[in-house]
Amino acid sequence: MASDPRQPIIYGIIGLGVLMLGGIIWAVLFLPTASPSAGTFDANASFDDANDPVSGASDASVTIRIFEDFECSACRVASEGVSHVREKYADKVKIVWNDFPLDGHPNARIAANAARCAEEQGKFWEYGDALYASQESWVLMSDPSEAFVSIAQQLGLIGQTFAPCLSERRYDAKIAADMKEAIANRVDATPTFFVNKERIVGAQTPEQWDEYLAKLLK
Repeated sequence: MASDPRQPIIYGIIGLGVLMLGGIIWAVLFLPTASPSAGTFDANASFDDANDPVSGASDASVTIRIFEDFECSACRVASEGVSHVREKYADKVKIVWNDFPLDGHPNARIAANAARCAEEQGKFWEYGDALYASQESWVLMSDPSEAFVSIAQQLGLIGQTFAPCLSERRYDAKIAADMKEAIANRVDATPTFFVNKERIVGAQTPEQWDEYLAKLLK
């Protein structure tokens, strides 16, 4: 039987497809996260920080506004860099938290409520860190309420105050307002940071934050 003259072309197309797919996979897995210096200035960005969790100096010249989702794995990675900034630049940088629970994350909104309930007792940031540390377990639960109450108890929060707050989803309206603000600022991925009005998308390492903030805090 005569060979099909189109075979070399077909094999070539298949080979090219395999190479392209391999390149995409390599880029996703191994390329480094973009540096904060690659951020884009957004003159139209507008923020309402009322009732948002804040860490750092109130009169800081540099404000980092965070839009995150506690169920987001990239946000969990980003939390190391954020914790680094909170600790190292506490007297120079103000950090403002905003909730942006994504639709595809069923437990993200109740997790956001849990962190806000912890804020009532002065433990928002500690509770957020605990949520990220235990993320791989509670994201699989159909109802993580008991797990969230347990985290509160581990942090020394008053259970009789925390549990009713979480049960009634007391901060749903505030979370919805944060989401509206995110959409107005064209946030469509988490984590997204605004350093003053410069937009940075994606997790940043402690070293990247050091490099970036060194330029701003000269």
